[in-house]
Amino acid sequence: MGPATRFKNWAHRIVPRPVMNGGWNLASDLKDLPMRLKAPGAPRPWRVWHNVGGGDFHQIGQQYFEWFREGAHLTPSAHVLDMGCGAGRLAFPLAQYLGSKGGYTGFDLSERALGFARRHVRGPARFTFIKADVQSREYGGAGSKASGYRFPVEDDSIDAALAISLFSHLLPEDAAAYLKEAGRVLKPGGRLCLTGFLVDPRMSLDDAVLSLKPFRDGAWAADPREPERAIGYEQSAFEAWLDRAGLYFAEPVEAGHWSGPTRVGEFQDRIIVEKPVV
Repeated sequence: MGPATRFKNWAHRIVPRPVMNGGWNLASDLKDLPMRLKAPGAPRPWRVWHNVGGGDFHQIGQQYFEWFREGAHLTPSAHVLDMGCGAGRLAFPLAQYLGSKGGYTGFDLSERALGFARRHVRGPARFTFIKADVQSREYGGAGSKASGYRFPVEDDSIDAALAISLFSHLLPEDAAAYLKEAGRVLKPGGRLCLTGFLVDPRMSLDDAVLSLKPFRDGAWAADPREPERAIGYEQSAFEAWLDRAGLYFAEPVEAGHWSGPTRVGEFQDRIIVEKPVV
């Protein structure tokens, strides 16, 4: 384990989580100032205010959109569910792709992020952004437990769903419940594209970019005291949740670089599941 990783792990143990998140977001915003000045016309949420992920907001959104379009067999008339949509990182490219017969529903626990998306996302399809009143220690959400949250769409109404960097912050009971809800709302043949961390217990994670440790219920966490910071699931547990949700792996899992010693390619695992056609 390198000195930078050791320092980062030490900081996570010592510094309160909200302070750590705020400092990282502020530093990232300052780093991005030159890019904002070069492209002032492109709406970009402030991380320190909207708590969006790292990297270029629109570039990363476009990359995930291309993966989603291909992996979910997306069409312009599709009805899409964006689980943990944030400030609309995927909604922006979807607004350029979905036609007037398409539809989009995104939900998130951050009203600030949703407000940004409502103000700026425009397209021929109908876009709806909904506040999810669920608990989250990582993102400050208040309300009911996520395991009891009912997605704001009808049964068998969604052609394609996505969840980018959502399952990496869900407790195991919440992840299982969200997969069950996905199984409820997807149409037969519909697909869910998600990112997360699938753990093989035989892995050696001592020198990994993200060192996860056994937590509970088939879950592993970077910090068992604050598991929602970064959490992964043993593949056997994840497969059992899929089975109970009426879903199955539609494509081989694309492994991310989180479990290796170097940062090359996609960080999280890319996972595509499907609801079978009866």
